[in-house]
Amino acid sequence: MMYFHAKSVWRFRRLVQSVAHALKLLTCVALLLASPAPMAADGGQNDRLVLLVRELRNEAGDIVPIRDEIRQLLNFFERELQVKFEIRRYPWTRLLNNARNGEGIVFGLSKNRERLQVFQFSEAIYANYVWLVTRSDASFTYNSMLDLKGKTVGVVRGTSYGDDFDSQRNVLFQVEEDTSSNGARLKKLLNKRMDVMAFGDRRSQADEVTQLLQRILRNETSQSDKSMEQGFKVLPKPMLIDELHFAAVGPYYDEAIRRLNTAILHGKRSGEISRILISDR
Repeated sequence: MMYFHAKSVWRFRRLVQSVAHALKLLTCVALLLASPAPMAADGGQNDRLVLLVRELRNEAGDIVPIRDEIRQLLNFFERELQVKFEIRRYPWTRLLNNARNGEGIVFGLSKNRERLQVFQFSEAIYANYVWLVTRSDASFTYNSMLDLKGKTVGVVRGTSYGDDFDSQRNVLFQVEEDTSSNGARLKKLLNKRMDVMAFGDRRSQADEVTQLLQRILRNETSQSDKSMEQGFKVLPKPMLIDELHFAAVGPYYDEAIRRLNTAILHGKRSGEISRILISDR
């Protein structure tokens, strides 16, 4: 009797273990089905992909719409990948935190040592020129980072301008972190609350950047006048040419990044990306 009782207990325990294992497998399958991949392998037209885009605000605090040429660029990638971007806009610091938590793919991220340890980057989409803007009466010659010694440099909060710049923050020069409103930042410069304003843009000529900033003053601020528009100067040599990428965290986005790379290379070979980006000139 004792033999049959022990054997029954052993069989019962094996049955319980088998059921528990099966339930665990079913739970894993259910979780996978509840969390679809960012894009299906066949790139169906109804696929959606979360895209994190930095928000810019005007002096009144309203979000500035995404520029038309960037909208057209995103439309190009939607067509190439056969997806629909679900665009979510955040301030830069929050955007990077959300990306690190796997919320979506970042549009327009530059590389530095810290980010390379965390993010997977696509091929470069295009290059941004980082320009130095001063007051007209306080201009100086810029040839290297040493020319910023002792100055206060205004940057958008959370922005990186490469490892060399980041390593000298609050060492060679002081950094003043700003909101994303370029109009408000220009007024801050003109009011002598910083010595230099760092400004990133695709334009490769200082006079084109000057015209753009004058338009920003007129469109984004409530007190623009001719004296303000003539009160600043864009230094002729950019501080940095900064390549921008799509970027994401974790293997979850491997397929999306691979397909974005294919689209980027195709867009560059065909000239389509260049045509889109010069459409506002």
